[in-house]
Amino acid sequence: MTGMRKALIALLAITVTPFAVSCSTNNDPTQPAVNSGQASTSSTDTQSARPTLTAPKLQPPSQDNKYTASTGRPKIVFDPCTWVNDQTIQKAGFDPASRKRGRDLVAEYSFLVCSFSSQLRDLSLDSGNATWAEDLAKVGSFSEPITVNGREALLVHDPEVHRGCQVDVRTKVGFVQIAVYLTDRAPQTLNPCDGITDIASTIEPEIGKDN
Repeated sequence: MTGMRKALIALLAITVTPFAVSCSTNNDPTQPAVNSGQASTSSTDTQSARPTLTAPKLQPPSQDNKYTASTGRPKIVFDPCTWVNDQTIQKAGFDPASRKRGRDLVAEYSFLVCSFSSQLRDLSLDSGNATWAEDLAKVGSFSEPITVNGREALLVHDPEVHRGCQVDVRTKVGFVQIAVYLTDRAPQTLNPCDGITDIASTIEPEIGKDN
């Protein structure tokens, strides 16, 4: 998933000030998906009582550390790895059993990351507290304003990501990046943006109307 990694690195370059980061270590690719019916109140500090998937390998890192303490940014509430149920992922066209915690970033700004796969495409869901204004400054010049289920969004055509496409969906604390990348099995003629707005529309309700 080289394209996915490059796109995430580009996204995390919204600011240019170097800093150390605290990353999640929940990156076990062998972790199976959890039945979405197995749920309890999240043990994280997301300030939400919404039931979430409970597999230990899927849990997000704490958002309290020496880097986040001085920023004044709100905490991320929507965690894509524990909030998005198996049925939604399957409806979006991906394998729920491929659910895997990504390399979460918890620092001056934060992103909680989850990935899924299918035969032809991979999916990355990145939920962050970088502001919408910061996102516009980063990708606005090669993005198309759209709405997803009535929510403000951007269809991003990153010129440096040739086999990927993304939709950034605005949230109260920042935005969620819904990115699709073609696998090596995908035909060269396949457009990575085909169907991405449908994927975004399928996933968006999981963010929660209060977020």
